[in-house]
Amino acid sequence: MNYKVNNDRTAVVSTDYCFNDDMGACPRGIKVLLLGAGGVAAIAEYHGSAFWVGWFPLPKRKKNDCK
Repeated sequence: MNYKVNNDRTAVVSTDYCFNDDMGACPRGIKVLLLGAGGVAAIAEYHGSAFWVGWFPLPKRKKNDCK
């Protein structure tokens, strides 16, 4: 996994992975990582609100088959 600290030194950001901005593809009613319109991410369930602008699956716990 590759990452960097942002310019404000307030967060660590992946350089490999991005949020999916296709909210039509986001599973509904199941926990995912959601990106709000203001740029803050939260673990929540998506129910179609226009506030959410991106999503990403939750990572799984590292085992032998994870990077």
